[in-house]
Amino acid sequence: MAFIRTIDAEKRTHLAELRTGIGILTIPMSLLTILIATSNYYSIDEVLSLITGLVIGIVILLIIGGYLVITAFSRLRGDNRLRAACDDLSYLVAEFNNNNH
Repeated sequence: MAFIRTIDAEKRTHLAELRTGIGILTIPMSLLTILIATSNYYSIDEVLSLITGLVIGIVILLIIGGYLVITAFSRLRGDNRLRAACDDLSYLVAEFNNNNH
């Protein structure tokens, strides 16, 4: 029973990691939206160095967010497989105990 609780706790941790990754992925999208919405008010030639730094930051955030989302999904799949195996094992143990008594 304690092992199942541990699996469930890990699953909650991976869901929090997934939530964080999705949150990090939304930051670059909002920054790009602001850049596109305000593009009429500045000349790209004048602010090219600032935009280059911003684009590099956006790419880094996309990589970090994508990594968190992908690893969280793969770990959640593993947790689900392990939990299913524990449920099957619990059922087998209960059947064994019922048949021996």
